[in-house]
Amino acid sequence: MSSRRLCRWIKGGAVTAAAAHATYWVWESAKEWESEAEQANPDGGIGAGFIEGALATFAWLTLVPLLLWAGMRLLRERDNHLLVTMGSAAWIVLGTQVTRGDVSRVETELFLFAFALLGGFLALYRPVPPEE
Repeated sequence: MSSRRLCRWIKGGAVTAAAAHATYWVWESAKEWESEAEQANPDGGIGAGFIEGALATFAWLTLVPLLLWAGMRLLRERDNHLLVTMGSAAWIVLGTQVTRGDVSRVETELFLFAFALLGGFLALYRPVPPEE
């Protein structure tokens, strides 16, 4: 593996790990906020904590693609279409495993580590312009 490809793999893995951990932290904080809102007003009915839960779901779905794209752009890497699209799809699949209530902290970190490895491999793909 050339040093350029190795550098891109490391950048992709690091950006993916950072994006996954940041998104998980935001989601976990928003879910705690939702729980506190529900406990603060137990007679609030169905709507107690709804906005907080909606924000948690919105952050969970949108932060990973945004952070993957922005992180790779900050590291001056271009042509990250596969990383952003397939990384977002993989986040939805792996993220649903992480967001279940019965997953331990160790399992969560293993899922996030697997996602970071996948992101590193997805970052290796770089489209080649067609030859004439």
